Amino acid sequence: MLQPVSRQSDLTLEKTAIPPRPEDVSTWAPLSIPAFRIIWIANLFANLGVWAQSVAAAWVVTSAQASPVMVAMIQVAAAAPLVLMSIVTGVIADNYDRRRVMLFGLFIEVLGGVFITVIAFMDLLTPTLLIASILCVSVGGAITTPAWQAAVNEQVPRNLVSSAVLLNSVNYNAARAIGPAIGGMLLAALGPAWIFLLNVFCFCTLIWALWRWRRAVPEKHLPPERLWEGIKAAIHFTQYSSVTRLIMLRSFVFGISASAIWALLPLLAHDHPGGSASLYGYMLGGLGVGAIAASMLVNRARRRLGSSRLINVAAMALGGVMLVLGGISTLWTVFPALILGGSCWIAAVASYNSSVQVLVPDWVKARALALYQTALYAGLTMGSFLWGHMAESLGTQTALLMAGALLMVSALMFWPSRLPALDSDSLMGAPEARIEAPDFDFDPARGSVMVTIEYRIEADQVRDFARAVRPLRRLRLRNGAKRWSLYRDIEARDLWQEVFLVPNWLQHLRMQDRQTLADRAIIERVAAMHVGPEPPRIRHGVSYRTARYDGEGMALRPVQTTAHDDQAPWAMEDHHAAPDSAPPGR
Repeated sequence: MLQPVSRQSDLTLEKTAIPPRPEDVSTWAPLSIPAFRIIWIANLFANLGVWAQSVAAAWVVTSAQASPVMVAMIQVAAAAPLVLMSIVTGVIADNYDRRRVMLFGLFIEVLGGVFITVIAFMDLLTPTLLIASILCVSVGGAITTPAWQAAVNEQVPRNLVSSAVLLNSVNYNAARAIGPAIGGMLLAALGPAWIFLLNVFCFCTLIWALWRWRRAVPEKHLPPERLWEGIKAAIHFTQYSSVTRLIMLRSFVFGISASAIWALLPLLAHDHPGGSASLYGYMLGGLGVGAIAASMLVNRARRRLGSSRLINVAAMALGGVMLVLGGISTLWTVFPALILGGSCWIAAVASYNSSVQVLVPDWVKARALALYQTALYAGLTMGSFLWGHMAESLGTQTALLMAGALLMVSALMFWPSRLPALDSDSLMGAPEARIEAPDFDFDPARGSVMVTIEYRIEADQVRDFARAVRPLRRLRLRNGAKRWSLYRDIEARDLWQEVFLVPNWLQHLRMQDRQTLADRAIIERVAAMHVGPEPPRIRHGVSYRTARYDGEGMALRPVQTTAHDDQAPWAMEDHHAAPDSAPPGR
């Protein structure tokens, strides 16, 4: 059951609700599931290749005496496609087979990796070509990531989703700890071209693992959403979901400040006396070691502090780490600080990711994850560019000091905000019974649909009814309605009408399919206030412009919705009886 979290939360259901007791699930439990285990191991190889390649790429640019801005542009090239494409690929992942979407994205990543490898072996590698190649690889990653994130709950049961998300973070950070060291050694021994080739082979193992995974494809009774419809649905959901908005805002601000530790680490290693590719690899390894060590404690800390407080504590500690890196340059201080920084990073990012996984229903999960990734990587991209300029103008250590101070201040600003705690079963699908389509001629993909629900409310229940419909309004708008209103009849004072408009009949059917157990609880709470022998009466109207009498009956010809559709006449479809009179003429 959803819990009360704040006056602004759209997830609140009952003031008397008892917070669910978090299950004490082992972090490693998802590895007992064969499908997840095989994909996880293959992903470890892929991440090892990525991190080994990142060392080679950063060192190629740094060794070419490129400016700090050019070094920071590596992070920009890696993050920009996620910012610009994630919402589009999220729509695709929510409407099509996620396994195939992931395979397509990985294929593009392999093509980009092959291109880097070929130009490296031909000795044509320049900083500009390298960054362009990384951009190409990142396009494939932008296609893969939303489907990858949303597919976690298809590989493990719901009660293991948070642990599976954390294990994926452990995977990434274990590769971060080992991959840079491997990359540094291979870079010194063989050169960058062989590292790029290794990355291609590592990605091939992940393609193999996903190819053999036989995903249970959920049955869908409706055609996929059009791209623009899917984007609008995601934006609408976010607009009326305070939880999603809060996660996006906090992750964006976090990304701006925290990006400095990744964007400026190559410069910090290069500027250090005796700086080398190996030192940069060891520094990345320190961050990875910290992340792995902290992964054992994140679930326990989240149960004790809650996601919001854990994120704030981790952000403040990471800000302190950057202050240390900016103020002290001895390796005996730098490496412990980096280990702590890696711990803070995984605590914050894994908590953001798990919150989206748990707090968002399945129908929009890939898009919500895409929007979260867009916000986070927009912050990382802007921050990398900003701190690169700061390092060029004021020096690397000064830029780190400024970023650390900004991160600590932002953590204090967000301290009062809270993310809700809830039982993930509340977001299981609970679709309404499908109503029959009208028996007259109409196009289900065009023309607005008006839904009217009539309630009879006693006078002493009016105040409670008005409070109860507030979350109902957000629910309707979040699930696909484009407009919502509540009216009171001026003659029958106990008669109230809830009216909402949906873009078309298909979207109305999708609204019914999107309903969750939490949504149903809100709807039933409002319906319980209705008095009378019959349940609340529901009527559906489809917009039209022309009518034709064919000698046997009236056929309605709907038209495409326009800006003035709300002033057009309506053809009403009642649950109990067909219209008994023809609509007015033109």
